[in-house]
Amino acid sequence: VALSIFPPITELLVKPGKTLLIGYTIQNLGDPTALQFKVRSFSPQGDYGEMTIDNELISPIRFSLDNTDLLFDQPFLMKQRDKTQALLRLRIPEGTPEGDYYFTFLAETQPVPTIGGGTNSLAQATIGSNLLLTVTQSGIMELKAAIGLFSIKPDFIFHLFGKEYQVFESGSKIPVNLIIQNQGKNLIKPSGELVLRGVWGEKKSYPLLTQNILATSGRLIKTTDQNNTDPHQSALLSGYFIGPYSLSAHITFEDGKDQLSSTISFIGAPFKFFITLTGVSIFSILIILFIRKKGKE
Repeated sequence: VALSIFPPITELLVKPGKTLLIGYTIQNLGDPTALQFKVRSFSPQGDYGEMTIDNELISPIRFSLDNTDLLFDQPFLMKQRDKTQALLRLRIPEGTPEGDYYFTFLAETQPVPTIGGGTNSLAQATIGSNLLLTVTQSGIMELKAAIGLFSIKPDFIFHLFGKEYQVFESGSKIPVNLIIQNQGKNLIKPSGELVLRGVWGEKKSYPLLTQNILATSGRLIKTTDQNNTDPHQSALLSGYFIGPYSLSAHITFEDGKDQLSSTISFIGAPFKFFITLTGVSIFSILIILFIRKKGKE
């Protein structure tokens, strides 16, 4: 089973009372299979881009297929390397409440009947394309966001004179987590950067990926560094850190006016170097004392 669908995601801004048509191209790259189409609503889940697809379509938005030979939840046969186009019609009734509505257009394989009434035992697969629909009469989007989490995971933490200090071994990589909370009723697309500054004037910038954050949800925002493959981590800073540093998150939005920022501090200390140096020094002193003792004998 191998399926592809295009486009993988669609974003629409529409007024109540309008009707729209979206074309999806589905290709079967595997063995012949029976396929059926459906639309389901979904909601964001967690802070890492997950979602929960509903078992039923729950929405005032009305959907239908404009194809004369295709119906929702009715299987049809797709041969190997076949392509088909599904024409999805959306109707947004007058009086539809303003806000965001999230759906997935699904293409789902079905068991193929065999002679005698049985079915072939096939792996079942589902592929989907997300539809992010914003219903608004005025075209004005609500932008309301906050930094939900901005943190690092230090090697050590100590307290001195009522203050907390986060400390890293100088050669350690620094894991960073940044989660943006969307407190509004429309999706947002924050952008920005992480900026690292050292006590000696050094500065390094880490651009952030522009990612959708759906209404009333949070999401971990990653940097553009492709070497960071951990899906639960925004960044992994590399270098040799000595002394105090500040790490700032600067977040901007599409209108360029709303900005968020936060700063955390840490200290880089070469513990391994000092431990090695101390060990070498002690060993050297012992060798010298041993040689002197031998010389007196």
